[in-house]
Amino acid sequence: MQYIKLDKVLTFKGEDAVSFLDSLISNEFVEGKIIPSFLLFPDGKINYWFLTEQNDEVVNIYQNNEELLKIKETFEKYKIRIKCEIEIKDIDVYLKINPDTFEVEFEDNFIGKDFLTWNEITLNTELPTLETIEIGLLPNETKWLLTFLNFEKGCFLGQEPVSRVNFRGRPRRKLITNDAGVQEFIKI
Repeated sequence: MQYIKLDKVLTFKGEDAVSFLDSLISNEFVEGKIIPSFLLFPDGKINYWFLTEQNDEVVNIYQNNEELLKIKETFEKYKIRIKCEIEIKDIDVYLKINPDTFEVEFEDNFIGKDFLTWNEITLNTELPTLETIEIGLLPNETKWLLTFLNFEKGCFLGQEPVSRVNFRGRPRRKLITNDAGVQEFIKI
């Protein structure tokens, strides 16, 4: 298990919060459960990855503090005639992440745990770093396609190119973290 301490959360609340986010992010909400998801560009390439949690009409997004600011700005651009407040709040919580399945839950017993940074978790789980995202990659080029993306949930931003690669072809490369802790693409 890997553990991380969080001190900020991006919160969406209001009448349209759940439907607004559901139309943009790649995974489906499960009430009261933390679910990983991507926010894609319209061309299907990964813009951000994060963890989401829905409780009634409130949705929380977890990611490192700097990324939360950028994610908030991105969602603000899409928020037109939407009844939803978006804000970054202070929190004090701990998460436990299974690096093999990416199941995430809150950790109550955090005494004596070694906490990782978001970057360490990103590299350990072979998720794209900010540098890799800037190069441009599809979710199909990661090992987490079916964990971070739900093809049955309906439309979401960037869904068509990702679906096309998944159902009609295959990616030409795959993202890995090598033994030196550096991300690289291997040809398939």
